[in-house]
Amino acid sequence: MTPTSSQGVCDDDDRDHPPGSRNPSATGFERAAAAFGYREMGNPFPSIDEHRPTLRIGLCSSLSWGYLRNLIRQVGSESRGAPLTFLTGSPHEIIRAASRGGIDIGFVYGEHDWARLQYEELWREPLMVLMPDGHPLANESDVKPEALRGETLLVAGDKAEHAFHTEFLNQAIGWTPAVRTLPVDQATVSDLVGLGFGLALTTGSALGAFHPGVAYRPLAAPVGTISFHAVWRLSNRQEPLFHFLDAARALAAAWRG
Repeated sequence: MTPTSSQGVCDDDDRDHPPGSRNPSATGFERAAAAFGYREMGNPFPSIDEHRPTLRIGLCSSLSWGYLRNLIRQVGSESRGAPLTFLTGSPHEIIRAASRGGIDIGFVYGEHDWARLQYEELWREPLMVLMPDGHPLANESDVKPEALRGETLLVAGDKAEHAFHTEFLNQAIGWTPAVRTLPVDQATVSDLVGLGFGLALTTGSALGAFHPGVAYRPLAAPVGTISFHAVWRLSNRQEPLFHFLDAARALAAAWRG
């Protein structure tokens, strides 16, 4: 599927490593940022002047590989840029935090109620299947959607997340698999996959993270890539936000190349 760019608004208020490779150079902070359940992380650089406006960023995917990792590294390396803090959670939690002003900008996948938010598609990622490395599907180069029939997919979150992921999977693969929702974070889901409790789906940005006993395989056609949107409040007029959006759009254009 050819990536496209879209932008919308509701009237109410590294390429470092190719997909499938491991990234041994990922720092502890970057991995922790992807693994922490919905919590705020303070500025890891205490020498930065705390009087400058802080940009609060919401994440629902990993920082271990891909577009978002490159964007955060690029913006974070700017000596005069705003200090960055992070909030990690499910797509629903990030949308809720953005709507309530708990974050300045968030990045989510899936369909949502965009009320009071401006949203813009920036990049796309493939869907990956996580499985125990001894699972029969690990012998294949990719996973056909029908091969997931009879499998249980583990999902992090509550009942609301169960409904969201059930609908998301139905739209992505054309039917609804068995979904088991667990009140844990995504990193724990990946570890449970490695222990043989089921399979899971994740996005391509998770490919740089290592979980013992877990194999990653892409979902085969006709499943396409999924889009990620930036979301922010219409009323947020802070300069650091617009600077960040400019950097995000420039990087997205380069990735679409």
